[in-house]
Amino acid sequence: MGKWDKGPLDYIDVAARIVEFRSKHPEGSLSSIAPNGEVQRPVVMEIAGATFLAYCAFAYRSPEDRNPGVGWAYEPVPGKTNFTRDSELQNAETAAWGRAMVAALAVDTKKGVASAEEVRNRQTVGNEADGQQPRATPEQWLAVTEGIAKAKDLDSLKKVWEAAQAGEYSHKWGPDGRSVSQAVNEAKKAFKVADQ
Repeated sequence: MGKWDKGPLDYIDVAARIVEFRSKHPEGSLSSIAPNGEVQRPVVMEIAGATFLAYCAFAYRSPEDRNPGVGWAYEPVPGKTNFTRDSELQNAETAAWGRAMVAALAVDTKKGVASAEEVRNRQTVGNEADGQQPRATPEQWLAVTEGIAKAKDLDSLKKVWEAAQAGEYSHKWGPDGRSVSQAVNEAKKAFKVADQ
């Protein structure tokens, strides 16, 4: 804990991987159709008493690509977070696309193989007995929102994230339906856009 590079903030999201993939392989495509023409349909499976939806995707670098990257992902059903509940298939598909592009060696993996979405979906799972998301206290949420508002650059935003991790509330949810990590991640994206 406490490391800036261990949260969802520094993983690359799938949308950025798709942009990189398209720039390197303009004729490429992402598909659920295997090279033999067989459609890989989502599969519901039971693992250790839990239900999961598995999705397989292929990253074709060109229409003639006979050896595409293959990516698999699965999501618990029902989803356990606000990001996954009622969109388990979409989340599994997105994660599988990201992994397929990595398997095709078509995108950078300096910031990890997992995508930002995968990390976010796993870090925000609540652990309370009633299945609800853990809530930040009003003081914790205020520290985050004020910290974000006062942040002048990515370094000062990093301190907000590190304080949330040190206080063990980086995975908790605020009253507006966003997790602490999501609020910080949104601010980070805003800083990156402003720097461009």
